[in-house]
Amino acid sequence: MITEIGDGGNTLFWKDCWILGQCIGDLFPLIRSMVPQRAANKRTVSEAFTTLSWIRDLHGEVTLELIAEFLNLCLIITQVTLQPGVEDKHVWKFSASGNYSTKSAYEALFIGSTSFEPWERVWKTWAPGKCHFFIWLAVQRRCWTADRLRKRAYLIPRLAPSVIKRMKA
Repeated sequence: MITEIGDGGNTLFWKDCWILGQCIGDLFPLIRSMVPQRAANKRTVSEAFTTLSWIRDLHGEVTLELIAEFLNLCLIITQVTLQPGVEDKHVWKFSASGNYSTKSAYEALFIGSTSFEPWERVWKTWAPGKCHFFIWLAVQRRCWTADRLRKRAYLIPRLAPSVIKRMKA
């Protein structure tokens, strides 16, 4: 979920993704680790900007890395302007319309995965289950078929063992 800031009234300062499409915890992990959960769950962008209360949310030891993150966060925040009277807009980034749907959430689970289009031909045939399973593994190159064994220099007779026995007799 990405948030486009309006007046900042219904966007959580520490948790929602409103800075450059990312959350503060993703951009500035040291700063986010210094904020108690209770403050992170209730502080809105509107409150944080008008009273600078987001600075009071920080608790813990100050380090040089933390100061660097703090200054970078200040630079980014000064570039954001609130628009009074305009509601914040929460956009679902996994659908073209920007609206959440269970279908788009389910499809987002498979982003980056590979798909096997002729799966139906493998699983919907009348062959026994062990044939389905063998073909499925062979197509995905997960089973040691004769041609794969041969590539790896395993000695494989080209004839069935029963035929070889008859030939020797």
